[in-house]
Amino acid sequence: MRAIVEVHFPGIKQKLVGEALKMFYEIRDVPGLKKKPSTSELLDWLKLLMVEDIGAETLRERDPKKLIPPLHGALLKNEQDVHLFERLAFIHRRGG
Repeated sequence: MRAIVEVHFPGIKQKLVGEALKMFYEIRDVPGLKKKPSTSELLDWLKLLMVEDIGAETLRERDPKKLIPPLHGALLKNEQDVHLFERLAFIHRRGG
């Protein structure tokens, strides 16, 4: 996957790629998603992260109040999946 990212974004910061890939695979493992994020969604998300200048540190942050990754709509194209993900984050935040 890193090689694919490098082809699309030569010279991209590897720390950003590493953190983004961790989050990408964590989201892909969320049970109940109708459409798991694909390579295309990962590339779209990375492009947005770079445009918005969101760094690896922001993605690495595991504050319970910020469980939903920045610009997560680029990864989750299905509205039901967005709502499911947001509900799961809310439940996790409440400790349930």
